[in-house]
Amino acid sequence: MNSLYHAYPTRSQAWRRGVFRESSARLFEMGLFRIASAFFSAKRMEATLEICPKTQELITRYSEGGECYGRPVVIMLPHMTMAESATMLPARALGIMPVHAIFRPLNQASINAWVTSERERYGAKMISRRNGYNDAMAALRRGEMVTVLFDQDASNKGSTITFMDRVVSATDLPALMAQRFNADVFLMLTERRDFWQAKLTLTQLPKAEDPTEITIHAHHALAQYLQRDASAAADWLWLHDRWDHFYSAHKRFRLPEKRNCLELSSRILGTESTPRKTNLWVRMPNWLGDVVMALPVLRAIQAGRPDFKITLIGKSAFKPLFDRLGVGDAFIPLPARGRGYFKSFYDRRFEYPDTYLLFTNSSRSDLEAVLTRCRQRFGMLRPGKRRPLLTNPFPLSEELDETLVHQTHVWEQMARYYGLQADLDFTPIPKASKVHANRVGLICGTENAPEKRWPIAHWRELVEKLLDASDDVEIDLYGTPADRAITDQVAAGFPEARVRNLAGKTDLSEFCDGLNSCAVVSCNDTGGMHLANMLGTPVVAIFGPTNPVRTGPIFEAPARILQPEGCPKTGGAEIDGVSSGSAYAAIQSYLGSSAK
Repeated sequence: MNSLYHAYPTRSQAWRRGVFRESSARLFEMGLFRIASAFFSAKRMEATLEICPKTQELITRYSEGGECYGRPVVIMLPHMTMAESATMLPARALGIMPVHAIFRPLNQASINAWVTSERERYGAKMISRRNGYNDAMAALRRGEMVTVLFDQDASNKGSTITFMDRVVSATDLPALMAQRFNADVFLMLTERRDFWQAKLTLTQLPKAEDPTEITIHAHHALAQYLQRDASAAADWLWLHDRWDHFYSAHKRFRLPEKRNCLELSSRILGTESTPRKTNLWVRMPNWLGDVVMALPVLRAIQAGRPDFKITLIGKSAFKPLFDRLGVGDAFIPLPARGRGYFKSFYDRRFEYPDTYLLFTNSSRSDLEAVLTRCRQRFGMLRPGKRRPLLTNPFPLSEELDETLVHQTHVWEQMARYYGLQADLDFTPIPKASKVHANRVGLICGTENAPEKRWPIAHWRELVEKLLDASDDVEIDLYGTPADRAITDQVAAGFPEARVRNLAGKTDLSEFCDGLNSCAVVSCNDTGGMHLANMLGTPVVAIFGPTNPVRTGPIFEAPARILQPEGCPKTGGAEIDGVSSGSAYAAIQSYLGSSAK
């Protein structure tokens, strides 16, 4: 069902279930056919395999006396439910040049011998893959036909192309064989028409200098057939996962560098870019600052896997920010806490996420991922912790001192563990509004730790110094509704025209616009600091007990970190040790110099 969703994402779940049931029934039918066909009469065999008129014309050209007789031919045969009926071709097309078929032998010797003899009873010669491909090469050298099953899971040996709008690793073996012997190439389809009845169709594929072009054309022709209707869709063996190669955990965030033919695939298929159909769901952190610090990692993942459709999962209040950032293709808001919380994730199991990346570290979010039935769940495993619900945890090194590494780079290590190769981009978001050269933004509160708050008296001293220094300075106070009690005290007694108290009056989008308009923002260690830094606004950040090495501004924008005198770089001092004078001096260096 997972593969069917990937191939037919716009179809209903009921439609996909119907196709899966029919395909499974046809597979069972094919197993019975292999046994029963040993007893078929010539008349019954003729009724089993119908050859369409155009294909009959082609066969005549490659039969004795035909213009193409003796020309090497490679037939590409997909894994269709009636593929076994193709072994009847020599008996149904008398006079056709010798036909060989490469097959994967069964492990049980006696059963394999019986199946091989039954496949050969109609005139086709079986060539075991275990014996190499010398016999197949010899047959093509003699100017005969060789039939090869072509796969969509060729591990690291295939070419990376798109098939049904999904990235696959496709084997180039048939195309390489055709190129070596200048053979004609055909796609063979065995369409089921009724019980133990199939219609055989051959479609000639264009020749090309690059064998991958032939592979792409074959997959495109197959996709067109499978997308025709439900009956055609059920003709394929959906029990195989055609995209399984890309579920490898250590390769998930990168595409193969060798034989990456996505641009060629897009050019041949006439698409502008690689379709973004591989479903990566990302559970975002719960705090604004952590969300912003995760952005460079998300950017790099997106750059390394242009086929990823990234769905972000987080607090509903963050949606305006995600819309602005442009790193997510979809957004799932966290449901309200209550009895239906986990059920909402279970209800999404039919959306079939391929991979679930968790920036969080909680059992709750791990359970959320499990309930979606995502088969690949990534997250960080710190020493001494347990996260049994993750399928492929990233074990953080016990030797890593996290106090000396920025949180973004810790997450980067996790992403690289899963195959990330692209560099992190710390470029700020382009300015979306006019910057006022003498506007100062102040973020006086913190939502989760009172000890990180600079004293209200210090903020008032800073405001007074700024107002006294210039008649042009205007100050905007920002914060959440919970910060209003703080900003009310900071703003008390100052002219409302010059000190605007906006705490609790802006949503996240308006907050971004406000920070964008400031020449400089001064703040505690809080989410707004990271937001202003991400937007490219100069930041004067006041730290005390917390660690700016680990959670300081990370984007390539001007930033000054103020700590109490004698405080270690990793923090640990009382924040009131930072004077209003030092904050004022740092802010003054940015005023009047911003672009207007």
